[in-house]
Amino acid sequence: MGKGLLKMQKETGHNFKETLIKQGVSKLKKFGFVNVNKTNIVTDEVYTFYFSKILQEMLGVHSEADIAINKLLESINYNNKIK
Repeated sequence: MGKGLLKMQKETGHNFKETLIKQGVSKLKKFGFVNVNKTNIVTDEVYTFYFSKILQEMLGVHSEADIAINKLLESINYNNKIK
């Protein structure tokens, strides 16, 4: 997932957060989570568990992406705490 991050970000013009979410949704769908989408990947307890693991593995690939990854992880942790 990390190797294509910069290429996808440059081609689409999206910010890193959007790109990470899009790639996360794609990867989770490949794992069999057919109902995952760009909203519930950061709110659903099961999806966030797997997405967090994917994000943590990507830390260190690119410094700008790391900022977006850390913000997403903070958001996921916050959402899971208020449930």
